[in-house]
Amino acid sequence: MVRWILLLCAVCVPYSSAAEDAIAFVTFVEEPSATCVSRSGVQILVRNTHPTRALRVWLDRYHMGIGTGDRSRSDLKPGAEPEPLGCSRSLTGPQEWRPVRAAFVD
Repeated sequence: MVRWILLLCAVCVPYSSAAEDAIAFVTFVEEPSATCVSRSGVQILVRNTHPTRALRVWLDRYHMGIGTGDRSRSDLKPGAEPEPLGCSRSLTGPQEWRPVRAAFVD
């Protein structure tokens, strides 16, 4: 019985560490954009930094530090251009995106 439990745990650990590794390759990029600069902000983009593997990432949007309930999902290919999310400031205040989950797609 003890061997079965140890085997089960050994199988679970690599899966959880693989999920953590995927989110490490999600990065945000800031670029000037006319619309965003006029609001004293920058364009926020998300990028996959893994050299060979595609990622699926889920992001939550926050406005003025409060979750908006908006969740987006993006498939990001390695080496691709970053995907635009929006401005760091809306007309009413700052906004940001936070990764909730990421997984390798391949």
